[in-house]
Amino acid sequence: MDVVMPQLGETVAEGKIASWFKNLGDTVAEGETLFEIETDKVTMEVQALGAGVLSDIRVAAGETVPVGTVVCVIGGDVVAPKPKAEPAPAAAKSNGAAPPATPMPVAPAADPIKTAPMDVFNEVRTPTTGFGPAAATANGVRMTPLARRLAAQQGLDAATLSAAAKAAGRDRIGKADVLAAAAKAPTAAPVSAPAPSAAPAAARAPEPAKPGTRTTFNTVRKMTGTRLTQSWTTIPHVFQATEADFSNVDKVRNARKGAFKERHGLSLTYLPFIARAVCIAIADFPLVNARFDGDGLEVPNEINLGIAVDLSHNGLVVPVVKNADELTVVGLVKAFARQIDKAKAGKLTPDDYNGGTYTISNNGSFGTLFTAPIINPPQVAILSTDAVKKKPVAIEVDGSDVVVVRPVGMLAQSFDHRAFDGAYSAAFLAKLKQVIETRDWASELA
Repeated sequence: MDVVMPQLGETVAEGKIASWFKNLGDTVAEGETLFEIETDKVTMEVQALGAGVLSDIRVAAGETVPVGTVVCVIGGDVVAPKPKAEPAPAAAKSNGAAPPATPMPVAPAADPIKTAPMDVFNEVRTPTTGFGPAAATANGVRMTPLARRLAAQQGLDAATLSAAAKAAGRDRIGKADVLAAAAKAPTAAPVSAPAPSAAPAAARAPEPAKPGTRTTFNTVRKMTGTRLTQSWTTIPHVFQATEADFSNVDKVRNARKGAFKERHGLSLTYLPFIARAVCIAIADFPLVNARFDGDGLEVPNEINLGIAVDLSHNGLVVPVVKNADELTVVGLVKAFARQIDKAKAGKLTPDDYNGGTYTISNNGSFGTLFTAPIINPPQVAILSTDAVKKKPVAIEVDGSDVVVVRPVGMLAQSFDHRAFDGAYSAAFLAKLKQVIETRDWASELA
């Protein structure tokens, strides 16, 4: 059975093998992790779709190959790895002919613990086959470098973790195991994303982020920077914003959020209401939901919302909620929670990234006023939702102007001017504002 480099994203044509978890000749069970790949969005693991013996490894750790390339083979006779070619000494020219080309010498692999960038949501593993002898604990349980670092940060004993893993029948300790142990330890500091707060200064900063030090970009940060630079320099961005009165939403949220939390175990934030309003408004303005396709636009029937997820300030990923227009507010709350949890646990798959038609960037929990987001191509627009705050608002009552206090939030859209013009975008934002302010939101939570 051939195992190929999977499709890593709609605009991605190649992938890099970050590390192998199996050696040549190892027995592989169905669902067992074979290797780890790096994409332009996130690092992820690839599991075996069938059982057998890993008989051939055709792409070594550190190599980048096109999507669809056979990476390894499960089953059949074991193929011995090809020896590395030694560079031949330069030969004197004979009869005017140039000496045959010889492969360049292969540099020894650098120490991954010293050189690998810190990325607490995408585990850093040795770029050699398997984990290597240094990764094994005293009782033989393997522990990833990231798991060791997190355990040290949380004051957790590696021996205790490995003993617990051994007792549970596991031979490997990863990031998720340390996070679970940290959550159970009463004195352990939290390692997940900080709780939303109106004071951004209280949020945890990534390590290392100290004056006088140099921070190395992790894989997600590098790839995000590359893609957004391309987007910013090739797409004519236009930014528009409007304010919406969230009084109508607040009446429902304040009345239902306690019972909603008790019933579903999830918080009832502004985001699902905004997302539902976006889907309703797009029905009247479908070009906002379009995608570039060569020299024209593809206007899909479905609305697949991308949600920007911050990985504790260590990178940004955008998982997609498919067919969001078919979900109520309750359905959107659950769908967002699933994708956000998967993102922060490093368990997103290529399918979770594909098919997005419109993106929402939600910075409101940090108290921001407005954000001018960068478009995620091939999409043509992106919405930023910022903090909903109480503000004095002038309204007309019985022909007189009255100042009242209302919860007001900014809705800001960046759009590609090649796809449509400012009037179209402004009309969409006006519709979005109208839906937020006038819809019967109680019916969405029935």
